[in-house]
Amino acid sequence: MTSRYIVVYQMGKVASTSIVATLTERDGIEAVQSHFLGEKALAALIPSITNADVPQYFFKNQFGQFFENVRTTRRINRIRAGLIPTERLLVISLSRNPIEWARSSVVQDVEGYLAIFTNICKMQSLSSETEEEAVTSGLKYILNASCKLLEKMGGIDAFLANTASYSAKFRNTIFEENPGSARLFMMLLRPAEWFEKHFEVALGVDLKGMEKDANIWTASSPNADYVIVRYEEMAVALPRWLQDNGICTISKLKRENESGEKKFAKEVADVFKSAAGRRFNKIYADTQYCRNFHYSAS
Repeated sequence: MTSRYIVVYQMGKVASTSIVATLTERDGIEAVQSHFLGEKALAALIPSITNADVPQYFFKNQFGQFFENVRTTRRINRIRAGLIPTERLLVISLSRNPIEWARSSVVQDVEGYLAIFTNICKMQSLSSETEEEAVTSGLKYILNASCKLLEKMGGIDAFLANTASYSAKFRNTIFEENPGSARLFMMLLRPAEWFEKHFEVALGVDLKGMEKDANIWTASSPNADYVIVRYEEMAVALPRWLQDNGICTISKLKRENESGEKKFAKEVADVFKSAAGRRFNKIYADTQYCRNFHYSAS
């Protein structure tokens, strides 16, 4: 009997923990999660892991993930090559409204960004008497600076397509003066490039060639299946697809690692609802990512 090796492969903060926790309880299924796969992604992470300026918080996270993803990548390669005939691969990926994704991602890693926010406040003489003020003032300033740079570059897609080095793009901005803010800036843009630079490169599956039916995108190869679901419809659409394809039956997905319960969740949410957040939302709406997955400015 063929078992399923399921990899929940997405950009982070799109319910991978909940999906894996639910699927691992089903017979004949082994489920893992990953945010980067493939030889190119693994090689690209090494400079970040070894960089002396990378905060300890991010070093610890990336270091541990690196070795787990080496194992996952090898397992995927072996299944797809037909070297494990008793297993079939299923890769589940998800899209999410990019502003909600950014909010959740900042909250998830706020411990690593707190020093950046505090430093920005000092540099710009912004109010930061408490940590809450530092998060609010610092994040709002970075969002506005991000919008200013992106508008100058012609939008998010144009910024990412420009072949100039990031150091050249960041010249005479807060991102040049504060490298930590540049890390946050690039994190905010992750959804806009993730499928093209990670999903398609690691798996060789072209998003444009996938079949689409009711906000579910699918593709298959001899030993593997690939499915992309919008986060917003996931709770209903993913269990239905799994059942329709004879993989497993799920009555309800578990709720795990929810950002709304974390420290500074309110402060971060308020910033993304502010004028700075709305400005960023408008810029993001004009991306291929939002057109592909049907997200518009709200």
